[in-house]
Amino acid sequence: MRRIFGIAGIAAMVVAAACNSAPTTSSNTPAKSAYTFYMVTHGDNGTFWSVLQKGEKQAAADLGVTVNYQGSNNDDAQECQFISAAVTAKPDGLAVSPHSQTVLDCAKQAAAGGLPLILINNCGVTSSGQSYIAYSGAITCVGQPESAAGQQAGARLKADGGKHLLCVIHEATSTSLRDRCTGAKAGFAGTETDLVLDNAKSNVSSSTATLQAKLSADTTIDSILALDPDVAKNIVEAAVTGASSKAKIATFDLSAGVVADIQSGKIDFAVDQQQYLQGYLPVVFLKLYKSNANTVGGFDTVKSGPGIVDKTNASQVASLAGQGTR
Repeated sequence: MRRIFGIAGIAAMVVAAACNSAPTTSSNTPAKSAYTFYMVTHGDNGTFWSVLQKGEKQAAADLGVTVNYQGSNNDDAQECQFISAAVTAKPDGLAVSPHSQTVLDCAKQAAAGGLPLILINNCGVTSSGQSYIAYSGAITCVGQPESAAGQQAGARLKADGGKHLLCVIHEATSTSLRDRCTGAKAGFAGTETDLVLDNAKSNVSSSTATLQAKLSADTTIDSILALDPDVAKNIVEAAVTGASSKAKIATFDLSAGVVADIQSGKIDFAVDQQQYLQGYLPVVFLKLYKSNANTVGGFDTVKSGPGIVDKTNASQVASLAGQGTR
């Protein structure tokens, strides 16, 4: 779990061989680009997605391709519109984060029209048990199995002495967040409660107040799992302090602030899915698919995580998180 740098090394060898914002658009256009790829996500320009974008930008520069990136700020309808626009533009390939079943269906339509598709970030299964990859017709998915990652987090919090876990869901429509909490419940094997704070990152004050009230009303809650680094820093920490709670805090995903708080003891640990790779690797895989008919993953997930960052290894990633690549 704590040897979390292996995939980055693999990515380097492959190359050597070959929250709170409006929707965003960026692109990289190296000279004489051979291929153009689109990357459409539910990104909000928060600390998580800015790292993913650095990954896609670096891959574009390394490989000499064009990547048009668009983030929908967790708006499913907007993300589907971006996917539709990508289909119309007829790029050489498309990467999509399937934020919800709605977006997954839109990505499926794009692949059915012949556009090479790679899923990123949310590598789940449908309600009928079919993998997102098989359902959509994607080549692969780059991300972490969310239920398994949640299970690891729950088991760790249990091992750290937890008896009542509160899992904070900050986007109501996100299937991946619910999968994380479902996994955490299984791993924790004790009392677990979900708290939905919809659009929490856009409503920090009210979300903090709601969580603080929950902690004040139920003092048996001794463990809190945030599912986003900004939620952990800006909402959970403030609510714990305001309620004078002694609950341990854990979170999904890294930021420089989260790593610093792990080092100081404010946060117990973070589940690291290495989102830089979720931006970088899809560009590599699409380039190899177009130029050499390569497929990666055997129609299964290429796992970028989970890993655990805690006091034992936080110093190793602190400087990289400060540079925005972890």
